[in-house]
Amino acid sequence: MLMHAWRKWLPFSGPVIEKSVDETLLQYQRRTQKFWGLIDWVSYTADRFKANTVLIESKGPGISAAQALQSRFGIKPWSVIAAPVRGDKVARAYAAQPVFASGLVYAPDRDWAQLVIDEAANFPKGKYDDLTDSTTQAINFLRSAGRAPSREEWAVNKEMGEPRRRSRPTALYPC
Repeated sequence: MLMHAWRKWLPFSGPVIEKSVDETLLQYQRRTQKFWGLIDWVSYTADRFKANTVLIESKGPGISAAQALQSRFGIKPWSVIAAPVRGDKVARAYAAQPVFASGLVYAPDRDWAQLVIDEAANFPKGKYDDLTDSTTQAINFLRSAGRAPSREEWAVNKEMGEPRRRSRPTALYPC
């Protein structure tokens, strides 16, 4: 299920702005949000949607982002996984295509969901590809971890008895 999406062009990290003593967390967030960088927005989004895992591409700036999130927000209830990338964006999209074709992806009726759907429909010839790449990366990660089985896989697992549940992914740098 697509939970949320946003497209922003942000600096890696925003300035450190101190919280006033008499200010609530909500007031502080509203006052400082316009100055947030990528790391702040990812943390806020993970907290807001009670994420278990933040999945980040483990190449280029993604490695730095994963390290910064873990060092700055390591006490949060979500973990950071720097996922290895295999192949190019088009190959990864083709690998995720059967999940869409099987009707296993649900998108709510929201403007931000339509943004992702439109970008995926225009991929790879569209102007943008980041949301499509993130979506296919998540689907392929869930599939490889056994957390998004197809109907056929589900039926086989049911027939053979439920497989042992996997433990929660560990943090990139456990405390």
